[in-house]
Amino acid sequence: MDNNEIKDNLCPPATKKIKIDNFGIKAILSDDYKKDIELMQVHSCQLESKQQLQAVIKELALKLPHFQHLKRVHDRNVLICPSDDIKETLEQHLKLHQISDNVLKALCRNVNVIEVPASSAKLRVQYEKMSKYWPCKFHPDKYAESLQNGSNFTDSQRAYHKRMAELLWKLSKDVSKGQNVGICVDPRRPSIVAIAAAGDGSSHQHCVMWLVDHVARSQRGGAWQSDVEFVKDEPHTKSTLSGLPQIFYDYLKQDAACQDLSLGAELPRREEQQQQSEAVVEDIHADNLCKYGPYLCTGYDVYLLREPCLMCSMALVHSRVKRIFFLEQSENGALTSKFQLHAVKELNHHYEVFQFTM
Repeated sequence: MDNNEIKDNLCPPATKKIKIDNFGIKAILSDDYKKDIELMQVHSCQLESKQQLQAVIKELALKLPHFQHLKRVHDRNVLICPSDDIKETLEQHLKLHQISDNVLKALCRNVNVIEVPASSAKLRVQYEKMSKYWPCKFHPDKYAESLQNGSNFTDSQRAYHKRMAELLWKLSKDVSKGQNVGICVDPRRPSIVAIAAAGDGSSHQHCVMWLVDHVARSQRGGAWQSDVEFVKDEPHTKSTLSGLPQIFYDYLKQDAACQDLSLGAELPRREEQQQQSEAVVEDIHADNLCKYGPYLCTGYDVYLLREPCLMCSMALVHSRVKRIFFLEQSENGALTSKFQLHAVKELNHHYEVFQFTM
């Protein structure tokens, strides 16, 4: 089949438009946001008078600084220490930590063993459950709450995400023979930076590796040898289409439903441009993409038809992706099916993960 025949076959078929009904976007949060309440046994006591309170709390905070996630006092009841820390008796434990005689005497009266939450709450729903056991300290994270309840996207943002979800299906079905497809987007515009599909005979997740390389092409890089023909930029262009394979570009240009989609990536900035941008961008919350321009996938969103494997998920960590959206779970998926790579605290970069629901 020659190139003209390929382009003729790229015209979207006159079939019913692909629709995703009951569309939703679910944030894939770490298990810390979903786990049940864990309780621990602690020794507590009831002080005989409120006058004792100040001296007791001051000394406990200095010598037994436990329970940072809990309020140390409830009415006249005071949390002393975790029960597991006591090897013999409470009195011996307090003496071991050099608690003064007056405070020791107050703490060793009216002693009880009770259960309290073992860790801090990340969401208000957890806080409300934990507070039934003992008063907790809680500092609401408005963004985490919005991720949990699905209110983090505006209507226009949700509409764009839905279009990308539909486009993944169409590109896979009409161009890539059902293979996994990935789309990289600069969310500031928003604009499609690069598109890639799994190579023939390769595992479907590995389109991520091609996608990262296609993004590198838009930054005058790219390491993988490929027979794929890419779009060539016009002279003196202010943006680049070089991360887009010609076959996908032609499909988008011939599909009436895609005519208003923005295509292309910002060109890498020279050092003097970066310095000028730094002087203009004063917002401390502005990300590095705004400040310095394109570098790897910094600040970019990646849309995938299928959940990536561990190797590809790690490649997206190294590429500094901002967010990942995917449609279908995979048997060896590393974001929710088998693992939650983005929840590993030891990594030096963390992206957000969302799954499209229908």
